Amino acid sequence: MVMTSLSSPIQPRMRFLYLPMAAALLGCVESIEHDQARGAKKAEEFVQVAFVKSDADRGYALLAPATKRYVSLEQFKRVVARMHPQAAPKSVRVLALEPMKGEKAIYVYLSGENSGEWFHYRITLEGTAKTDYGVLKFERSNEPYAGSSDRKKLGE
Repeated sequence: MVMTSLSSPIQPRMRFLYLPMAAALLGCVESIEHDQARGAKKAEEFVQVAFVKSDADRGYALLAPATKRYVSLEQFKRVVARMHPQAAPKSVRVLALEPMKGEKAIYVYLSGENSGEWFHYRITLEGTAKTDYGVLKFERSNEPYAGSSDRKKLGE
């Protein structure tokens, strides 16, 4: 009968390789920084153009390339129209931002009003401080979006 041992003489030597390999892998991870002011400005510009001014062509131009690959201008127009069946906001303002940890994306929260109807938006931007931001996704709610510990009010 042949018996094998889980602790062979090779294993202790292999353990010393794990630490340098883990350090090397962590060194390859890109540090992601966000420009909150630029992200807020880009999201506000998108909402002003696409929703307040109802300029679908210019709003579509502000979408991230990844979004444009899957959404045509006509689809974009239909979605925006469905989001605002009765009215659109007269103006909007940025409330808060929430960078996605480890991702090249940031959430921007905005709010607007028109004749007592409130509009709450969460705009997902793709990009970093080193690149420009494009709108990856946009959502509307009748209620403010729930907060998280990572969310920062504008200016914090």
